[in-house]
Amino acid sequence: MKQRTRRNAAQSRETLLAAATEEFASHGLAGARIDRIAQAAGISKPMLYTYFGDKEALFDAALTQEVMDAAHADRFDPNDLEGYAGRTYDLLVERPRLWRLLTWHHLERGQDVLMLPAGEVLLGEKLDGIAAAQAEGRIVADFTPLDVVRLVAALTQLWCMTGAARDAAEHAARRATIMRAVGRLLRV
Repeated sequence: MKQRTRRNAAQSRETLLAAATEEFASHGLAGARIDRIAQAAGISKPMLYTYFGDKEALFDAALTQEVMDAAHADRFDPNDLEGYAGRTYDLLVERPRLWRLLTWHHLERGQDVLMLPAGEVLLGEKLDGIAAAQAEGRIVADFTPLDVVRLVAALTQLWCMTGAARDAAEHAARRATIMRAVGRLLRV
């Protein structure tokens, strides 16, 4: 008689999230297929629905995990927006799935990723830091703190739209351009 092995719920969720992240990064929310995710994870579709509810919730979980993982590597410093922009560009290059998930989220939902529920505290901390730097005259006050966050994000994502750098020199040049643009735009 074949012995059944018990799955660890946390491990199953992690396996499903990994498979879902790959599927959503490759195909977006609309193009992703639950069948492929379940098969890649080696978990039944009913169990997938038990853990996540539906495809939308699974996409949210995958995106949130990628954003929060990146946020832990994110060393935001309102006194060094240029360096932050450079580090963010590096992070997006190192984590192409994150960039693709962010893009799919924008395209398919038309929503601002900055407003994900899990990221509200992180966003709040950034906004407070920027507001303080603006009050002290270190960052231009021409933009709201949220606009500053969005401008830095847009500039760091610019090169991700053009494909990977051909070599380290091109990567360094792109990074320097982003940093210079952020400095010129936002420094007093």
